[in-house]
Amino acid sequence: MISGRQALASIDSNIQQLRGQIAKTEERIAGYATQKLKLQQQEIGQFRELSRLRLDVLADNLAIPSSSETERTVSELLARRQEHFASARDNAADLEKTRLELEEQRGKQATVVEEAARAIDEAEKKTQDRLKQEPEYQSQLQIVQEIERTLQHADSKAGRWEEELETKGSPYRSDSLFMYLWNRGYGTPDYKGWGLTRWLDTKVAGLIRYSEARVNYGKLQEIPLRLREHADRIDEQAREEHDKLKALDEEAREADGIVQLDRQFERQEAALDEIDAQIEEIVAEQRKQEQILAAYATGDDQDYREALNYLAAELRRNSLQELRRWALGTPFPEDDLVVNKLLELEDEEEELETGIAEFKKTLAGQQKRLDELEGLRTDFKRKRSDSAGTGFSNTCLLYTSPSPRDRTH
Repeated sequence: MISGRQALASIDSNIQQLRGQIAKTEERIAGYATQKLKLQQQEIGQFRELSRLRLDVLADNLAIPSSSETERTVSELLARRQEHFASARDNAADLEKTRLELEEQRGKQATVVEEAARAIDEAEKKTQDRLKQEPEYQSQLQIVQEIERTLQHADSKAGRWEEELETKGSPYRSDSLFMYLWNRGYGTPDYKGWGLTRWLDTKVAGLIRYSEARVNYGKLQEIPLRLREHADRIDEQAREEHDKLKALDEEAREADGIVQLDRQFERQEAALDEIDAQIEEIVAEQRKQEQILAAYATGDDQDYREALNYLAAELRRNSLQELRRWALGTPFPEDDLVVNKLLELEDEEEELETGIAEFKKTLAGQQKRLDELEGLRTDFKRKRSDSAGTGFSNTCLLYTSPSPRDRTH
C-alpha cells in the first residue's frame, strides 16, 4: 500500500523519465535529419564535379549555381533554423521551470488544505463531545430519535394497510356492476340518477347487495388513507424537530469556530484549485511547445522544409538530371566514379529515411504515453487523490478516504 502523495510522485517521476526518453529520441531524429541534409549537399557537389569534367562549352550551357552560392544559401537557411530551434528550446525550458515552481507551491498548498481539514475534524470532535454533555441538545436529540421511531411505525402501518387495500380491494374493482354504481356515487348525496336510470340502478344494487359492499369497500379505502395522513403529520413534526436539532448543532459549531474553519478550508481549497488550473495551463502550453520541438526534431518545421525544398529543387533541375544521364553513357572512369558516389549517397539517404521513420514511430508512441500520464496526473490531482488518508494497492489505484467535505454530523 502506498500513499496518494507517493503515487503522485511516482507519476511525476515517470513523466520526467519519459520526457528524457522523448528528448533522446528527438536528438536521434535531428541527427539523422542533419545527416540527410549533408548528404543532399554532397549530391549537389557531385553533380558539380560532373559538370567540371565535361567540356567547357557544355558546362557553360548547364548554368549550374556556383558552390559558394549554394552553400551560402543553405548555410543561411540552417542558421536561421538553428536560431528558431534554440528559441523554442528556451521557451520549453522556461515553461518547465514555471511548472516545477507551481508544483512546489501546490505541494505546500496541499499540506495547508490537509491541515485545515484536520483542524475541522478535531474541532467537530470536540464540539460533538461537548454536545453529549449539553442537556438541551441531548433532550432534543432524544425527541428526534423518539419521533423517528414513531414515524417509522406509522409509515410501516400505513404501508401494510395500503397493501391490504391492493389485495382485498381487487374483487371489488373487478366487479364491473359494483364499480359502475361506486363511480356514480350510488347511495351517497352525490348520486344524480333520475327516473328510469335510478330505478335500474336500484335493481342492480339490490341484486349485488351493493349497500353492504359499499360500506366494506369504503372502510377498506378509508383506513389506509387516514393512516397515511397520520404518518405525513408525524413526518412534518419530525422535520420540525430535526430543524431544531440542526439549529442547536449549527449554534454549537458557530460558537466553537467551526464555521470559520469551514470558510478557511474553502479558501485554501480554492487556492489549491487555482494552482491546479495554472499548472494545467502550463502543461497545455508545454504540449504545444513539445509539438514544435518534435517538428524540429523530425524535420517537419517550416525552416527545415524550406532548406530541403531548396536542395530538392537543385537536384530536380533538368540540367542536373541530364548531366547524370550523360555521365552514365560516357566511357570516362571519372564520370563513373562520381555516379557510383551518387548511388552510394542515395542508398545512405534511404537508410536514413528508414531510421527517421522508425524513430518517428517510437516518438509518436512516447508522446502518446506522455499525454496519457499527463492526463492521469491532472485527473489524479483534480480528484484530490493525493490528499492525506488516500492509499493505493500495488496492482490498482483504489480511493480509500472520503473528502473532508463529505463528513456527516
